[in-house]
Amino acid sequence: MNVGSSEKTGWPDDAATLEALLGYWRAPKGVRRAYVAGPFGHFHFRYAQPEVPERPAVVLLHQTPSSGRAWEGVLARLGQTRVAIAPDTPGFGDSDRPDEPVGIAEYAEAIATVIAGLGIGRVDIVGDHTGAKIAVEIARQQPQLVRKLVLYGAPVYSADQRNAQRDLLAEKIREAGVPLPEDGAFLAKKWHSLRTHYAGDAPLALVDRDFAESLRTRDKAWWGYQAAYGYSFADALPQVKQPILMVSANDGLWEETHRAAKLVPDGELVHRADWRVGAISQHAETLTAMLRKFFDDEPAMAAPPVVVSGTDDGLGINRLFANSSAGQIHLRAAGRLGATAPPLFCFHMSPRSGHYFEALLAALSADRQVFAPDTPGYGESYKPAQRLDVPGYARAMASMIDGMTFETVDLLGDHTGTKVAIELAHQRPDLVRRIVMNTAGVYSAEEQQSWQSKMGTIDVQEDGSHYAALWERYQNLNRGKLTSDQIAFRFFETIRAGPCMWWGPRAANMYLLGEVLPHIEREILLMCSDEDSLIEPSRRGAALLRNGRYKEYAGLGNSMLEDRVAEVARDIDGFLRS
Repeated sequence: MNVGSSEKTGWPDDAATLEALLGYWRAPKGVRRAYVAGPFGHFHFRYAQPEVPERPAVVLLHQTPSSGRAWEGVLARLGQTRVAIAPDTPGFGDSDRPDEPVGIAEYAEAIATVIAGLGIGRVDIVGDHTGAKIAVEIARQQPQLVRKLVLYGAPVYSADQRNAQRDLLAEKIREAGVPLPEDGAFLAKKWHSLRTHYAGDAPLALVDRDFAESLRTRDKAWWGYQAAYGYSFADALPQVKQPILMVSANDGLWEETHRAAKLVPDGELVHRADWRVGAISQHAETLTAMLRKFFDDEPAMAAPPVVVSGTDDGLGINRLFANSSAGQIHLRAAGRLGATAPPLFCFHMSPRSGHYFEALLAALSADRQVFAPDTPGYGESYKPAQRLDVPGYARAMASMIDGMTFETVDLLGDHTGTKVAIELAHQRPDLVRRIVMNTAGVYSAEEQQSWQSKMGTIDVQEDGSHYAALWERYQNLNRGKLTSDQIAFRFFETIRAGPCMWWGPRAANMYLLGEVLPHIEREILLMCSDEDSLIEPSRRGAALLRNGRYKEYAGLGNSMLEDRVAEVARDIDGFLRS
């Protein structure tokens, strides 16, 4: 039983605003992402580079709490003539965090170790706020590694300001230890606090992206503030011998940066009173020209291009990027190279990410490689320019698997992921051996309309109320079914998708699984918990299996592939081995 018409579904048509929203969320052309092993685990960075670099490499360090994403516009432009790298400071973005809070010195040592390991020679470094302190400390610790410095917001604080910072830090630590409320007003308040620091003409999509990025560290954001507040520019700056350019913007550190400039009499100071928070993204072209003028005023040896070797197996579940027709796809991986069993690819529900499968990856990787990709637009995978449907997701996954040179694979899908898996088997029966489905969304007309009422787009609002509304929606949908921590985690996973967050639910709702499932000849194991919201559609789907079996589990909730892995992994493994 399927709804045959997609024209009466009631989904908002947001195509007119999609490009403007994606402009700050989607990586510019030429910007790529990678992981290497760092002192604290996976170390993530963005990079851009020409085939033959002409200048020394440049490293761009972000503020707290943010990530290298803020530098993407500058990165793409600088990367046209040189190696340009924007790392995520350990504990922020997608870099693993230390086991406990560390200081600027430890952040600097970790980043310097990675820079040296990339083999790109002496580098120029640009630091924004906290990143400026890390930049100075790298130059102080390893002067032979750093050629020039640009400090964007370089604060030297007064005694009164340092006292106020101690009070502010104590408040941030206190807030981090308090459970999040069910009312979403706290998010609107946080939004307002951030929004007031942006220029009036700052695109709403930029504020929205930066706000979502600032929430990623959740209760650990204070780690970065503690490190920054504990570092003295007044003591460190006079020890730096490299040429320095300071940029003073109207972003909260105007006077403090002018104080710092007095400690560098031979340095250069640029005033940009019209630039506020977010200017490094909003005015990327102007800032890039400023950096080029400072970096390129004298001949210097060009850096060799970056060669990404990835992380090693000592990091447990590895993280990597693979190419696809929809841009770079982010994956989690477990298992060993050379395993005899076909690799297993796990496709997640939406709006989530491959993080959902981490426990399952560990359970199923004894004798095979297991991968959990983030669907395009979700998690840390590239956000395509156009909204995708289920066939589009399937084509992207097939191109990724082909690029990884696998000839035959097994698939596991959960909710939206089941439809992607079935469609991939439909498109490429040559590529797929067996399929595990957790649920089968074969909807009645009433069920399809019901899902639409629960999963509609929430437009970005000037006052941040869209975050409050989404938070409260998650509370109402999951109260009594999930713990408060689980609800919060799902919310924070969802907002990482930004403008793409409802692509998956929309695509799944439109896909007529009941028309495709009977044509799949590959062996299928269809599973479902009797507490899953898709239990009745899954029972309908079971009747349509051409070459499969159905197993229903009692009392395992609606997230059994995440929370009840021990109960289901044995059945999955047995099916794939049979």
